[in-house]
Amino acid sequence: MELATPAPMDVLLRPAALARAWMGPGRDQETIAVPGVVLGPGEVLVRVELVTITEDDIAITDGEEQCPVPTVLGREFVGRVAALGGAVAAADGIPLELGERVVSAVGPHERIGAHRELVGGFATHVHLVTGTPIVRVGEALPACILAPVSGGVARAAGLVRRLEEIADPEDLPVTIAGTGADALVLSAMIAERGGRARLASADPRVRARAERFGAALAPEHVPETDLSARFRTVSEASSETTLRVGVPTSADLEAAVAFMRAPGTRRYPFADLVSTPLPLDRLDDAIELARSGRHLRVAIAPGA
Repeated sequence: MELATPAPMDVLLRPAALARAWMGPGRDQETIAVPGVVLGPGEVLVRVELVTITEDDIAITDGEEQCPVPTVLGREFVGRVAALGGAVAAADGIPLELGERVVSAVGPHERIGAHRELVGGFATHVHLVTGTPIVRVGEALPACILAPVSGGVARAAGLVRRLEEIADPEDLPVTIAGTGADALVLSAMIAERGGRARLASADPRVRARAERFGAALAPEHVPETDLSARFRTVSEASSETTLRVGVPTSADLEAAVAFMRAPGTRRYPFADLVSTPLPLDRLDDAIELARSGRHLRVAIAPGA
């Protein structure tokens, strides 16, 4: 006998969820109220604790990258499970429970639609589609450390995974390029594996923090903005390999969370990379602050 497919579940939100809808370059973001959502089987509603503004968010608002309109930006966030569309397992296979603190994989930007308004982290809640990798993060770490995990930290974890498929980072002189926090995260991950990377980032904010994240400064200033790792193995003495950042996997997200929760990671000042959070209604101010470059990550606390 075939089992019936669970019916979608109506979730009423009191007070209504709020989201800042991006309407396109040169237009103000608009606040929308969402009094309820419809959760299909396997979908999850997350109440956002903290979201950070990334370089991609700035590039989209500046018109440098294409994105569906209207949408809700914000892909790096930490929050708590507010509602579940039936039994939903986290990435470790254990079912999620209401109230658990989680991060989720970064999905593609999505246009706002009927019953799909909460599609990004610049909101009080995010509606995660079925199959989105979700990882528990526990209660110990501050939100400012956890919010970037799904973006920059997971990307760095993916690059380290590919690096370790080739050689042991402890024995490999790695030169890191890229702007923003990602390069510092990768430096710390290599340091935790016994290596010492050289930072060739042209970003002065990154270079000024190299030693604190376990890296040495390279004499060159590579103008690339995307994260990359360049190295030469003993077996390839005449050639150089460059690994570039890719789309993180579910395993990369789990590795990123494990890295941030490891006791040794506490020696690195990750919290200092993130600004004091601004409330959601000051998102435009927060984007201007992020654009100024004063902080590697600017934070928004939707509940503030």
